Order: sequence, then structure tokens, then C-alpha cells
Amino acid sequence: MSAGAPGGDGAALLADDIVAGRGRAWLVEGVPGAGATRLAGRIADLLDGRGFDVVRTSAMPELSGIPLAALLPLVSRDPGGDVDEQPAHRLQRVTTRLAGTAKTTVLLIDGAAWLDVVSAAAVHQLVRSYGVRVLLTARIGQPLPAALRRLGDEGLLERLGVPAPTEDEAVALIERVVGRRVAAPSLVALLDRAGTHPLFLALLAEQSLRSGLARPTPLGVDLGRPAPPNRLRELVADWADLVPDAHREQLALLSVATVLPRDVLPEESVAALTEAGLAIGTPDRVRIVTPLVGEAITERMPIDRRRARAARAAELLAGHDDAESRVTRVVLTLDDETPPPTAELAWAARTCTAMGHHARAVSLGSRALQLATEREEPVPVDAVILRGESLWLLGRHDDADVAMQSAVEVADDDASLALAASRAGSYWSLRRQDPPRAYRVTGDALERLDDREAKAFLSTSMTKWRIMLGDLPSDPLAGGRLGADSAGAAVASLDPMLSTALAACLAGDTATARAAIATGRPYAQAALAVIRHAEELFDYAEAFADCADGDLATARDSFRAHAGHRVSEAIGIWTLGVAWTSFMQGDADGALVHAREATHELAWRDLLAFEGLAIGTRATIAAWLGRPDEAQECLARLTPGMRALVITDLEAAQAESWLAFRAGEPSPAAAVERAVEAAEGRHHDWWLALSALSAIRMGQPSAVCAVLRRLPARHTGATVRLILAYGDALEQGDPSALVAAAQGLETAGFLAAAYDAARQTLALGAHPDAASAARLARVIVTRVGAVLSPAPAARSGIADLLTAREWAVASVAATRARNREIAESLGLSHRTVENHLAAVYRKLGVSGRDELREVVAAAATA
Repeated sequence: MSAGAPGGDGAALLADDIVAGRGRAWLVEGVPGAGATRLAGRIADLLDGRGFDVVRTSAMPELSGIPLAALLPLVSRDPGGDVDEQPAHRLQRVTTRLAGTAKTTVLLIDGAAWLDVVSAAAVHQLVRSYGVRVLLTARIGQPLPAALRRLGDEGLLERLGVPAPTEDEAVALIERVVGRRVAAPSLVALLDRAGTHPLFLALLAEQSLRSGLARPTPLGVDLGRPAPPNRLRELVADWADLVPDAHREQLALLSVATVLPRDVLPEESVAALTEAGLAIGTPDRVRIVTPLVGEAITERMPIDRRRARAARAAELLAGHDDAESRVTRVVLTLDDETPPPTAELAWAARTCTAMGHHARAVSLGSRALQLATEREEPVPVDAVILRGESLWLLGRHDDADVAMQSAVEVADDDASLALAASRAGSYWSLRRQDPPRAYRVTGDALERLDDREAKAFLSTSMTKWRIMLGDLPSDPLAGGRLGADSAGAAVASLDPMLSTALAACLAGDTATARAAIATGRPYAQAALAVIRHAEELFDYAEAFADCADGDLATARDSFRAHAGHRVSEAIGIWTLGVAWTSFMQGDADGALVHAREATHELAWRDLLAFEGLAIGTRATIAAWLGRPDEAQECLARLTPGMRALVITDLEAAQAESWLAFRAGEPSPAAAVERAVEAAEGRHHDWWLALSALSAIRMGQPSAVCAVLRRLPARHTGATVRLILAYGDALEQGDPSALVAAAQGLETAGFLAAAYDAARQTLALGAHPDAASAARLARVIVTRVGAVLSPAPAARSGIADLLTAREWAVASVAATRARNREIAESLGLSHRTVENHLAAVYRKLGVSGRDELREVVAAAATA
């Protein structure tokens, strides 16, 4: 027998094998509810569509003692014979007839493990002797009848596993059941609990709707924590019954603990549980297939048995000090008469936060605080801090406020105070958009600190959010340690590198950024408990550096690769990256979709204070697309705290200027000019240049270019230099330099700007070099315009350079009509036509009707 998994196009591939005669019999196996029946049915449908005669039947446990019960649909296909004839005689006659149609007949039997002995023997005969193709389904771990096992022994039966859905497929399934978007925290909770098991997820979602738990929120439907419905409990009970009696106790222990070291269970039990699909084994660990299965099995235990098994599992874990075993042991002993030490609870809470198990982290942190009060012990500050972190990530923002404030108040030593103030400062400045409070909290803490290392740690940690406010300290970033453990040492090395990479990326100093990324990456894993997303932050910084280095395509690929999972904590920042790069690459339609998604996701979990930036980006794209209502609605959502961040203010200003540009206001770039001047000297040179690009695309380069020329040379990456060259060329009216800038922008991937630069080149018709530059510009307009979304229409492409009347005259003149014919067709005077044509030739850089025809044709097809 061989094992495979017909996932993706696997159903079609298997159907191809059957059509081609490769193989005789196939067994599709899956855990209860995983979809073996559905997958086999899909294969059968494909065969139906390809001219095969598919005979479908199913076996049931209730009929397993009745001979040939499962094959009655096959027997009934014999039209001849006496009504009272024995079924076995009729089966023999049908079998003989099948011998002649074996190549075009497939027998599908659902629930093959419940075939009666006679039916199983008949299937064996059909496959082995007559070559009939048979497709079977069964639950994984179910024993097959002896006749079917012989098919396997003879090499005639191939086993195929049902592939588990991906997380994205599971999310789509949940939202199909609910009928609306589901809030990300609910999705995370369901997937943490049930994995991607399709039927279990559907049953839980239905239970939430049925029981009234589901409620709408700004993030989508919150499904709460529905109890397992009876159907789900029955499925799990049937599933557990597949385990032999000798291994039931090990299943109970694993269900209570969720995960156990492999060496504490007998190997034969591990094999039995994994064969039944109830456990997942690795070389050093065994875990229940999903917490929901463990929950359903545990609920069936009497309370005293459940406690006894929890105590026994804790005993088995006593000799294992790895993080997962320690956390599991703490959880198992929470309800003991003597709960774990407060310090151990605090450690477990911190570890769960680092692992992303935020609900468990809040529970453990709360228990640690409760016990510390009861025992009259010092408050475990790290548990308070990380409890606040998890509360915020769970969307419980008001509770997180209290926790963060409390952490600073109860800190009783320098190390604790530095850590608490560091986290609180970031929280208040970036997540709550209250920079004054952040400065107050961290400033007060610095005055209270005596320990030099603690002061250095807090000062360096503050830098990350001060950078976002444009307040980069002049002192070198050295970092500081908060203890002698490996995490403290890693943070001391990591914090300065994160801050340096962030500052350098925003400034466009890519050499410094890449050096900091390379130096900091090795410490990311060791500092996980304190800085959870360091590795992703370095990935994000690297994508930023690609943008600043003029490699927008690579950056967009990186953003896309990380933005594929709806339940990732960092999905919002990655989706925002996709939106921003898509807009720059000319895919405004796609960019708006991603920007809308990013604003939704960052309302859930915002790791970098980018929610305001996402709202501003969405406003910019909507304004550029001519959607003023959406743009204005987004701008109204930006709070003063959000706009206190330099990048958010720069982005919002772009939205305001594009609104003015679309409305035809005389100085549309005024908002960008104001924001660029305000950002000068605040260490956001790269983002400043991106905002300046909008003003240049509007034909308003002078004020922003004056600022760009004053930027420090060390902070001008390839993109900043390219934007300045574009603005200088436009300001000087140099068509050769302007079309060269358009070519450079196109190569860097800034296609929307390249298109605008090429159109602006065509408007410089009076310059001596205009003719040759115009030829290149027309090629760029045609080539780039062909990939923009939305595609430039005639009036929104080259024709934007012309008035409506000039465009009408140009369109008729491109047909080689004479001036008098144009005048008659448009109801104009002959002199008016001449004046309009002169303006058209000058603006488009053409010298006659033949060249005009090329330009108009390019605009019409772009």
C-alpha cells in the first residue's frame, strides 16, 4: 500500500489515473468529519463528466450483519431474473456482465469499514478477477474487512489521505457558515481550538449563531466561545472508540494535558493514538490532534477522574524543564490545593505571551496577581506588563490601559520599572496615540532610576516610538540589560538594532538599515519573550529598504508573501505594504482593496502604530481614484494622535492634495508642501520624498524640491535621488531629463509616476529637445499605460494635457481631416481650429498630423 494526499488538484489527478487504468482500488481515509466522503464524491463527479458509469453505494454499521446489504444498488442494476431470485445469484450475473465494462465502470463505496463479509468478498472479486475500479472511503484507524485488507497485501489497494484545509480555506469556510465577515480574534480562537477541521469549525460556528452568542462588532462578527454541540461530541466519542482499550488511559491523559513529552507514554500507545488520528507525534512530543477534541473527551470524565488524571499528567511532566512542558504543568496544577509559586505563574504568563497564546497568558497573569495578593508577596511586574500586552492584542483595550498603568505603579526595583516604563511608553505613544502621556511616564521613570543599565535600556527602548514622532535622539544607541539571563542579553543587543533599522529605513539610509538588520537578526529568537515580533520587524525593514533602493517589485513580493494569512498577528502591516506598493506600481484598483483590508486588520492588532498610516493610505488611493466621499471619510477618522506621527501626517496630506487636484483647485499641492516642510529635519527623509512625489506628479515641484535638495546626502537612497531628479527636470522644463526620469521610475517599479512623468514630457512642446524626448515619452505612455489599473481612458491619459475642446479638435485632426472640415464638424470657426491645433501640437510635442495620429492612437489604446 502507498500513502498519498489528493489535495489541490489531487482529485483531478486521481480521476486521470482511473481513466488511464493506472491502479485498481483506492481507499480515501480521513478523521471523522474531515471530508473523505466529499472528496470521493468529487472524484466520482469528475469521472461522471468523463463518460464513466459510477455506481455509488454506502455501507452502514446497522447493516453490516446483512449479506450484500451494501451492494444492493449494484444488484438492482440487473434487469433480468426472477423477482424472488437469491441476491447472490443476481450478483453473480451482474459481476459477469461487469467483466465486459470494467474499463468504464467505477464502484464507489462510502464507509468501507462497515461492509459485510459477503460484500467485502464480492468487492475483492470484482477488483482482483474482473479489474473493476473501486473507490472506497473510511475513517482513519478503522479496521477494514479481511477481504479488503488482502487487496492491500496484494498491492491492489492504494491508501489516500484527505488533506487538511489550509488556514485560509478554513477561514473561508467559517465565513460561509456565518454569512458575514468574522472578527479576526474569533477566527484565531476557533482555529486555536479546532485546528482547520472543516466539520468541527462549521458545527462551532453554527452553534454560536444558534445559541445567540454571535454579535456584530466593528471588526466583524464575534462568535464568542460556543460549547461543543451534541453532534460534535458524538463524533469525537465515536472517534475515541477507535482506540483499543489498552490505550484509553493514555488518550485520557493526553486529552487533559493537550501535550506531553513522548517519552512519558508507551510507544505502542503513541502509535495507536496517531494511527487513529487522535494524536500528532514528533520525535520529542505528542499532542492531542486539536484542543477541541481533548475538550470533548475531557468533558465526558467525572470531575474526580479528571482531577486525578490532571495530577498524574503533572507528575509525568515533573522531570521535563522545556518551556512547553513547564507551562503545561503550571496549567494542570492551577486548581490544586497548593497552586504553583507566583513566580512560576508569572513565568508561564510571559511564555504564553511570547508564544502568542494570549487568552491563556491573561488567565495565568491574572491568577499570578491574585495569588500574590493572597500570599502578601511582591507583585510580579512582568506578569502585569505582559498581561496588558495580551489584553491589548485580544482587543480588550480598556483593560489593557489599567494593566499598563498598574505595571509602572507597582514596579519596586530599577529593572522592573525600566521594563514597565518601556512597554507603557510604546503603548501610550503608538497604540493609544497619546505621546504626551508616553513622555510623562518614561520621563518620570528615568528620574526614578539609579541603575545605569536600566536607564540605558529604557532610553534605547524609547527610541523606537520617538522615531515615529520625528524625535530621534542624538545620543548613540547602546542598549542596556535587565538581568543576567540570555533574554536580557539578547534584548540589550537587539533593541539598538531594531531602532537603528527603523530610523534608517524611514530616512532612506539603506546601507545603515541593512547593516542593522544583519546584526540584529541573530538575537531575535533569544529575545522572543520581550520583543515578540522582532524577526518580522526585520523582514519588514528589509522590504522598506528594497523600496528605498529602487526595487519596488521585490518589496511588493515580500509584502505579498507575508500577507497571505488572515489570522497572523502582523497581517495588517504586511497588507498595508501590499497596498502601498501596488499603488506605486500603478495598480490603484487592487491597492484600494488591500488598503481597505489593512485598515480593518490594523484595527485588530497594530504592531507598529500603522493604523493611522493605513487610513491615510486608503484616503490617498481613494482620492486619486476620484472617490472623494471615501477619502473624506478616512481623513475624518484620523485622530490628532495619529497625525502626530510624521508618516501619517505626510500620507494624509497626500490624500488632501489629491482631493484638491481632482477638484481642479489652483494650488492642489499645498497640503503636501505644508507636510513636507513640517517633516524636514525629523528623520523621515524617505517618506518625505514619497510625499513630495505626489506634488511633482501634480505638476507642482518647486516647493517640495527645495526641501529635497536640503536633505543630507547620506540619507538619500536611490528612490530619493530618482524623485529629486524627476522634480528638478520638471521644474527646469527639460524634456530630455524628464523622460530620463520617467525611464528610471519605470525601471524602479514606480509605474504610476513614470506614466505621469512621460505625459508631462509631452507637454514641453516648445523646448528644442522636445521632439526626440516626446518619441520616447509616447513609448512609455503606451507601454506603461497598458498595465495600469484602472487603465487610462483617452480623456484620462495623454489627453489630460488638453482641454476638452482641444481634445475634440485633436481627435478629428488625427483622421487627417482638413481644418475647414474640422470647423464644420465641431461648429467652430476656422481660426479657432487653427489656434486649438497650435496648442495641441505644442502640448503634445508633435509637428504634424501624422505624429498627432500616433499620439492619439497611443492614448486610445493605453
